Amino acid sequence: MRTVAAERPTLLACVVAGLGSMLPWGVLLLGVKTLLLFQWPSDGQFAAVSWWIWSVASDLGFIMPFLLFAGGVKLAFVLGYSRRLLPTAIGFGLAIGAVSYYLAAWGAPEMESRYWDTLGAEAAEQRSFGPATPTAIVHNLRALENNPPVEYSLRAANRSQAPPNVLRWYLHLPIAMAVFGLINTLMGVLAAQLTENFGRGPRRNALLALGVLGGLAYFGAVMIAGPIEPFLRDGTMRSGVVAAWVPLVVPLLLASVLFGIARKRYV
Repeated sequence: MRTVAAERPTLLACVVAGLGSMLPWGVLLLGVKTLLLFQWPSDGQFAAVSWWIWSVASDLGFIMPFLLFAGGVKLAFVLGYSRRLLPTAIGFGLAIGAVSYYLAAWGAPEMESRYWDTLGAEAAEQRSFGPATPTAIVHNLRALENNPPVEYSLRAANRSQAPPNVLRWYLHLPIAMAVFGLINTLMGVLAAQLTENFGRGPRRNALLALGVLGGLAYFGAVMIAGPIEPFLRDGTMRSGVVAAWVPLVVPLLLASVLFGIARKRYV
């Protein structure tokens, strides 16, 4: 994994390598998601370009933070123990995390709104606060605070009755997931360094296990902490802000463990 000084890769080469390592996993995850959830478009949706863009933007915004583990591993392979590794990994994680945030918080809601607009005025009128972007969510929250409904509801067609804690979760979760992407990048770097003395097969299996288990652990924490299920079960209004950020404890703990092992080995 150590690189020769005369063969220092350019920043562009590092970015291309990182993105290239994420691409096959992204295709795999999108394919598995489509097959497992049977998210096949109807005839009308198949013909709507806005539906396809909405679907792709939403899926990419969600999975990119999970794919960054592979990006971190690849950067460690390319840069070895160069002083450029850490700043490059941080920059890469921040950049991809920013793209993920934009797609999840802005791009997908905008394209969803455009898709519903194509279905007619009635469907558009049901979204009185506009696309579910951060600006619209804040507007929605202020309206709820000024004029709270008799009862709250999760019906997408009537956001004037949306639970405020769920809206705050929607507002914070894309940011928290972008932060998870940065942590995941650094975990990929640490995992690659810690497994450098493994054989090719064991190393591949160890990295795969760490990446998959780390992603599943964070995803499980997000699902457990989320405020929607408690609200549907018995009306519990769990804090949306806490629910968005608490799951980051899981990858932070994993990263701390990896960092502790690496420090003992190399210090």
